[in-house]
Amino acid sequence: MRSTPRDMGTHVLMTESNPDSTAPIPTRGLILVVINPASGNPDPHGADPLCDLLHERLSEQGMALRVMSFEPQGFAVALHEALSAEVSAVYVAGGDGTVLAVVEALDGRDVPLGIIPRGTMNWVAKDLGIPPDPEQAIETLLSAKIGHIDLGRVNGHPFLCACMIGVGPLVARERERERHTTPWIRWPKLLLTAWRFVQRYRQRRIRLVTKEGHGERLRTATVIITNNLLDDTFGALPRRSRLDGGVLGIYAVRNRSTRELARLLTRLLMGNWQQDDALLAMSGSEALLAVSGRGAMSALLDGEIRRLKTPLRLSIEPHAVTVLVPAR
Repeated sequence: MRSTPRDMGTHVLMTESNPDSTAPIPTRGLILVVINPASGNPDPHGADPLCDLLHERLSEQGMALRVMSFEPQGFAVALHEALSAEVSAVYVAGGDGTVLAVVEALDGRDVPLGIIPRGTMNWVAKDLGIPPDPEQAIETLLSAKIGHIDLGRVNGHPFLCACMIGVGPLVARERERERHTTPWIRWPKLLLTAWRFVQRYRQRRIRLVTKEGHGERLRTATVIITNNLLDDTFGALPRRSRLDGGVLGIYAVRNRSTRELARLLTRLLMGNWQQDDALLAMSGSEALLAVSGRGAMSALLDGEIRRLKTPLRLSIEPHAVTVLVPAR
């Protein structure tokens, strides 16, 4: 049986029917900026030009700036110490893993989050419509609106983009090796690497059951659970038109021949991959994923590898994260 995600339409994030889409960001106060020194291209002598750019643009708007470096050890405590009543928003200069770390450290605190993309994938920023250029991203944030997006969870651990098991963590290690190469070189190499891993990786028997009653048993080398549904579009990193739809996308590559996997890879590049029989596609607000013979396994959550006990229990929290979205 082939399941397909339910149609969520072609709405963009924060439609006019959502009152959050009209909420303006405060134009006064203090902006707390979290910068990951390992992301982007910082000055080798320690001075990050982004700080000067932020200071200049925020000063022009009559806003103050406080900068803190992202250090994983003790970050949650440091962030809470840096937050005060004067902080009107938190800017995060880093990749998806850094953004997730800030969301996790905020622990539900309702402070608008603005993203300045400086990572490898920048999936959240792309789906929010934030430009990849730091200067353009800052301009976008200064005129942004306040909105809310969903938060996925697996065994209680949050994710903004996706939870990947099987091949995903292996590809992540390759991605780190290629992080400084240009995207036109990096993405084709990573796609080919993923294809080789799918061919060689040991197929696992899994059972998927959603809260809505959909179930599936299959053998697979990789499963990807996304925070909201993926569009059936062109590219190595499919877009999510909505981040506030309240639904998980569940995708698994079935045990197929090399020829069928090559066809799936081609369709991924062409943008019609969800119609391929080699792919299982489901959706649900909650899901249980059991893996035969495994008491625990590695999972990739927004680029960060974690060891999780099985079965995996997945859910989505609607409108759980306050973010700055481009004014449209």
